[in-house]
Amino acid sequence: MIKDDDFFRIDGVPITKEEIRAVSIGKLQLNHNDVVVDIGCGSGGMTVEMARRCKFVYAVDNSEDAITTTKKNLDKFNIKNCELIKGNAEDVIYNLEFNKAFIGGTKNIDIILNILKEKNIKHIVVNTIVLENAVKIIKIMNNFKNDNEIYDIDIVNISVSYGKKINTGHMMMARNPITIITYRKK
Repeated sequence: MIKDDDFFRIDGVPITKEEIRAVSIGKLQLNHNDVVVDIGCGSGGMTVEMARRCKFVYAVDNSEDAITTTKKNLDKFNIKNCELIKGNAEDVIYNLEFNKAFIGGTKNIDIILNILKEKNIKHIVVNTIVLENAVKIIKIMNNFKNDNEIYDIDIVNISVSYGKKINTGHMMMARNPITIITYRKK
């Protein structure tokens, strides 16, 4: 994993933290033939990490600052197997060919998940900090099932704390907990 401090950053453009990237990459179970869409690419942390492990990544975000930041990080880490797309995911992903999806942030999660269902995407990982979104995502994914299909929904909530030196020793400083929801059709 690349250290958070090694990425180019712009204030206000989120990045998936290193430990969360590690778990999310593990949940994606990437191989060299995978083509992945990164919905809500932010600073491009997940985009870069995925591109290092798979065939190709489409990085989508509707923020110009996010696209600029991700581009700088792709250049910094010499990533060539990625296409940046500025726009709303629900407007662009239907026309892309990919077999796995990572969602790091989006406003229209219900629309996007339904498009992924229509496209028969069998492996989806979603990160969210909002509890209500986690519940919504799980409900939508539970409705993906057709009569003869076997699928699995894995839910993990991760809290990461970093040590900080103080006068009397060290204390742990907590980050926002993240819920990672993985959908796999077997």
